[in-house]
Amino acid sequence: MKIGFRTAALAAATLGCVSFAGHAAAQDVVRHGLQRGALGALKVTLPLVQDKYKLKYDLKTFNDSTTVILAMEQKELEMGNLTAQHVIRAMDEGMNLVVVIGWGGGYNVLFGGKDMALAKDDFAALKSLVAARRTAGNKLKIGVPTGSQQHLKLSYLLKNLGIDGGKDVDIVNIPFPNHVRAVDGKEVDMAMTIASFAALAVNATGAKVFHHLYGAGAGRWEIGQAVRRDLVKDKPEFVQRIVASHVDAMRMFVADTAKQIEFEQKESTFPKPVVEMIQKDFLRLTIKVTIDDIKLTAKQMHEVGWAKKDHSADVEKFVDLSFLAKATGMSEQELKGF
Repeated sequence: MKIGFRTAALAAATLGCVSFAGHAAAQDVVRHGLQRGALGALKVTLPLVQDKYKLKYDLKTFNDSTTVILAMEQKELEMGNLTAQHVIRAMDEGMNLVVVIGWGGGYNVLFGGKDMALAKDDFAALKSLVAARRTAGNKLKIGVPTGSQQHLKLSYLLKNLGIDGGKDVDIVNIPFPNHVRAVDGKEVDMAMTIASFAALAVNATGAKVFHHLYGAGAGRWEIGQAVRRDLVKDKPEFVQRIVASHVDAMRMFVADTAKQIEFEQKESTFPKPVVEMIQKDFLRLTIKVTIDDIKLTAKQMHEVGWAKKDHSADVEKFVDLSFLAKATGMSEQELKGF
């Protein structure tokens, strides 16, 4: 299925975000769209480095990447964080954005309740359970927000296992914040969620992680940050300052898990053990932009019918690493890794 979004009402671009305030020096203000509950460390450190680059970050909270890129398309943001899936969606819809720096991956986690009989990563047992439940007329239920990156990764995983996500199991549209309760209350058997709610489920209810979708075959790079293409063309010096400030901000924690936990804790509403599990067990951060992983996402989206074509050959047209190369002293080729 193709899940579009450009036809959404323009008002959706501001759903879940604070109002856009006016400013006297627009060329130095960076309206940056960040997802609720994510990139907490960056929210803490960007204000610490902004003065050095003569920038003022106006950090705005959004509920999802779709509303972020819609706001960018309407020029209500200079920058926004987005998933690899949304990079491909922007390509598919002809949106004018360019990825300029990374963030990382490890966000996709499939978990079940405390009494789940499946051992971690036992896909043969999962297939047997799916078949048995379907035969019994009680199909396995998996919760995931429809159209999300987690939905894509789940669909692709099931397809590779020979499981028909439309016939063999029931995919239930459940928002991430409701996953812990839905699994613990047996509304669904499993949930494909983001790392934060998987960690919360494990710590709060004794839930069990079945599979962390990360690494070979699944991809590593899942989230990055983009600017509008018109800024790259018309204000390259401005973009350079934006990217350089992000490099400085991320270097304060990107290779230091203890610092990640410290900074994330300042922004998070989760207990410290949950934050520790998120950063230690699931997430891996990088300033780089892993081209091969975005291409993998493009192929996955086309295979499951979420994109009009396989956009993998055109991915690099939507990535500009020249600013990151200048800010880091690394080559663009080096920056295409993880």
